[in-house]
Amino acid sequence: MFDDTVECPYCEHENDMSEGTVDLPSDNKFDHECENCGKEFEVEVEFYPSYGASKIIYETCDGCSKSVRDSYRKGTVFPFPKHLDGDTYCRKCFFKALSER
Repeated sequence: MFDDTVECPYCEHENDMSEGTVDLPSDNKFDHECENCGKEFEVEVEFYPSYGASKIIYETCDGCSKSVRDSYRKGTVFPFPKHLDGDTYCRKCFFKALSER
């Protein structure tokens, strides 16, 4: 769980950092003035990985009939070769058709 506060190293006051991650510099460090004692200190923001899961969906390529996991579908890929009759293609068939244009 993400904690939106950081303790001041001088007075131990819990400073609100809920807006501290907006427009972070590339090194994820910035200076902050304590809300309690007014002293400035450096804050370093660390990001932890978050995980999610989804089902693997296999589709049949309309070109070679192979079952593929990462397909190229009409309506989701631009440009989609107009001369293709089907809607779903594997990488090999899609790029072959694209190069035929």
